[in-house]
Amino acid sequence: MNGEIRISKLESRKEVVREVRLSATLNISVYRRFVSVSIQVSLVQSSRPYCWKKMKLGVAELSNSELWIYFFGWATGLFYGLYQIYLQTSAYFDNYDNKLELAPGWGWIGRRLDIADVESLVFMPLIYESFPWICVHFLGGQMIKYFFNTSLLCCWFVFISLTYQLFYFGLPTVIFLLVMPFVTCILVPFRSKILLWTVQLSVLLLFGVFGKIEDSWRNLLAVNWQQYYIVVVVFAWNQLRSLSFGLDSIDKYKHVKINGFCKDLLEILAFCLYLPTYFLGQMILFEEFVEGIRRPFEAWTLNKTARTVFDFLRFFFWIKMSEFILHYVYITALRNHIELIRGLDNWACYPFGFWMGLHFFTKYVVFYGISSVIPRAENIVDLPTPRCIARIHLYSDMWKYFDRGLYKFLVRYIYLPSGGAKSALQKFVSSILCFSFIYMWHGIARFIFIWSALNWAGVTIESVAKGIASSKTYVRIEEKYLGPKNTRRFRCLLASPLFIMSAISNFYFFGGEEVGYHFIDRILHDSWKSIMILIFFVYCLCQVSTEFENRDIRKCQRFKSVDKSN
Repeated sequence: MNGEIRISKLESRKEVVREVRLSATLNISVYRRFVSVSIQVSLVQSSRPYCWKKMKLGVAELSNSELWIYFFGWATGLFYGLYQIYLQTSAYFDNYDNKLELAPGWGWIGRRLDIADVESLVFMPLIYESFPWICVHFLGGQMIKYFFNTSLLCCWFVFISLTYQLFYFGLPTVIFLLVMPFVTCILVPFRSKILLWTVQLSVLLLFGVFGKIEDSWRNLLAVNWQQYYIVVVVFAWNQLRSLSFGLDSIDKYKHVKINGFCKDLLEILAFCLYLPTYFLGQMILFEEFVEGIRRPFEAWTLNKTARTVFDFLRFFFWIKMSEFILHYVYITALRNHIELIRGLDNWACYPFGFWMGLHFFTKYVVFYGISSVIPRAENIVDLPTPRCIARIHLYSDMWKYFDRGLYKFLVRYIYLPSGGAKSALQKFVSSILCFSFIYMWHGIARFIFIWSALNWAGVTIESVAKGIASSKTYVRIEEKYLGPKNTRRFRCLLASPLFIMSAISNFYFFGGEEVGYHFIDRILHDSWKSIMILIFFVYCLCQVSTEFENRDIRKCQRFKSVDKSN
């Protein structure tokens, strides 16, 4: 579907038509309805702000003085907590000697660096090592796109990616990582989505179980432990890419000759092996990728060049900023010392949980940010970076705005096809299917199951609350007894305990079972005074997050006004 796609749905008596503007060449016909509960289509591929919210302010505006109280309350709790973590753990780590967690840091600082995070330890060197290859990929691709055709561009993407992988992994690993794209291409002519899902989920389940036999796999693939870690991650990404290709191709499959099969094979290989997003993500849907590589060459301007250079510098700055902080506060190493965590007081323990999340967020801003620069520069797709978790207080928003590629995948291929945009029962079942897939895809482990289950519960509770809040009776009660400003305050207060539940569920993911269980135990056995103080700071976060949402809406309104005037 070319041109502008507009999707709208009337939500309630008090709401207006939501408008979504997708880029002119985005060809996604499956986005049939707007989903307003636990899973929503939330990404607008455009250089403009993401105007996916109500074009009418959903909550009242508060006075600037009140907003400043909330902002300083939240910021004070956050940074005072960081200071307390430093005070209460520095003495322990100063005398702690484990080179697997603390390594010599920058000489001019004179402190050791926290290297306990495995993802950073493995992928940060890979970013630097693969960067020259990605530059070659980019320069060659731009010349081919200018002088030649799409088929040759796909051949170049496959060639440069395979060359680098042969250099980095070796032949056995390259063959292993090519299995799923080849199998998917063979399954497409059967035109059975059930067969495709059955094979893919079976492989995912088997690899989730037997992939834990690390020594055997490492010997088979002839890789070290760092390379094996990367292989596991790439295999997971290729699983999503293969599914995206297969599900998008089955409905429109019409090739009966070998030439059509070879074309499909070339496209899926170019899609799965696309080097800028091959190791780190994000997820690009197959139709987005095809539309992108078929776009004509876009001439380079000074602004485009400056933006590309600035983006790279910005994300490399965040790498160094994160490393600088990890010289002083050993957030990732602390996760491995449960007794030390138990000894923290509330002013350090609760902020420690949130700073685990902020470190995770910063890490993926770097991962997804660096991998998004080249696709944007090549005019293939504009991949947004995760939204800061310090300004998100709802479960659904966390899923929508952190990993947008995974979110789009879930909506397009699981939630909508299973009827999530229809009845309440179908929405309930669809959300279970989505989080079941999330559990399998992230790994068959108990802490992953707990994290997925708690997230599903949180999204479900939020959806029910939204349904109640949009009912006519409830709206009349709020209008009669509270008014707009008090309604906003009341809703933020109700959202605070749900945010705490959301945070603790993520602590299982960030720190493992012991860390997650510790936070639940502390919440259940803390004094009411401590709980009220915690809720106050979380309430400040909810107000700050709500205000950011309002400002995003106003920004979207300004762009809409400009469009109408033009």
